[in-house]
Amino acid sequence: MIRSSSNLLFALVLCLSFALLAWWAKFLLSSSGELAAASAQLVQRDVDGAAQVLGADDAASLAQLGRRRQQMFAGEAVFFAAVLSICGGLYFASRRREASLRASQDRFLAAATHELKTPLATISLLLESLREDRVPVQKRERYLTNGLLEAERLERGLHNVLQAAGLRGARSVAVKTRGDLAEDVREAAGAMKARADAADISLTVEATDGIETLRDGPALQLVLRNLLDNSIKFSPPGTTVHVDLEAQHGVAQLRVQDKGRGLDAEEQQRAFQPFWRGDDEASGGTGLGLHLVHELVEAHGGEVQAVSPGRGQGSTFVVRLPLEPSA
Repeated sequence: MIRSSSNLLFALVLCLSFALLAWWAKFLLSSSGELAAASAQLVQRDVDGAAQVLGADDAASLAQLGRRRQQMFAGEAVFFAAVLSICGGLYFASRRREASLRASQDRFLAAATHELKTPLATISLLLESLREDRVPVQKRERYLTNGLLEAERLERGLHNVLQAAGLRGARSVAVKTRGDLAEDVREAAGAMKARADAADISLTVEATDGIETLRDGPALQLVLRNLLDNSIKFSPPGTTVHVDLEAQHGVAQLRVQDKGRGLDAEEQQRAFQPFWRGDDEASGGTGLGLHLVHELVEAHGGEVQAVSPGRGQGSTFVVRLPLEPSA
C-alpha cells in the first residue's frame, strides 16, 4: 500500500513537471510567432499593428500588457513551485513511511524467527533427552509439561502470524454465534493456566454469568489468550493477573489487569501497532499479539484500550464489546 502510494505521488510529480514543460514550450513558441509577426509590422512602420499582434490594443498600451504578463509569469511560477513542492514533500514523506514500515517488518522477521525457533529448540532438546534417557524419572512429567507449553507457544505464534495475514486480506470475522462471554473468559483462563503456573503467576477470574451476545468464538478466544499471554509475559513471578467481566448499558466490559512493568505514555499510544514491541528486550514476541487484539475487537464493533499509571506500576487492558439483543 505504501509503496503504491509512493509510486503514485512520484508519477503525479512527473506528470506535473511534464505539464509545466509543455505549457511553457507552447507559450514560448506562440510568443516567438507573435514577435516575428510584430517585426514584420514594424518593418512596414505599422506600430499599432505590431502592438495588436502582441496582444495590445495599440502602441500606448504595450507597457500595460508587459506588466500584466510579468504578473502572470510570477503567479504561474509561484503556483507551479508550490504544487511541485507539496507533491515532492508528500513523496518524500511517503518514502520515509515506507522505510519505517520496512524497518518494522525487518524487526518483526527477526523477532518471529527468535519467537518460533526458541520453542522448537526446547522441544528438540526435550525429545533428544527423552530418546537418550537422560531425563530422571521424577523429572519427566515436568519436562513433558514444559514441552507442551513450548508447543502451545509455537502454535500461538504461528496462529498470530496467519491470522494477521488473513485480516490484511479481509478485515472481518467469521460467522458469529450466540454465546456466554463469561464462559469464553473462563475457557481462555483455563487454557492459559499452565502457562501462568509455569511463570509462577496467579490467574484469577471474576465474571458475571449470563452475558450473552453474538461473537466469533475462535476469534474471541484469540483476543482473550493474547491479552492473558501478554500480561503473564510482563508480570514478575509471585504476582497476580486478574480478569473481570461485567455488563453495563448494553456493553460488555472486560478488564485484564497485571502488576507487571507497566506502560509509559508512548507505549499506551503505540501498543496496538503491528510489529511494535516497545524497548523491553527481555520479553521477545513478534509484535502481533496486541495488534490482533485491536483488529479482532474492532471487527466485533468494539474497542480496546491500554491503561497504565506508568513504568513499574502494572497495566490494564480494557475491552468493550456491544451486546446484541437476543433473537
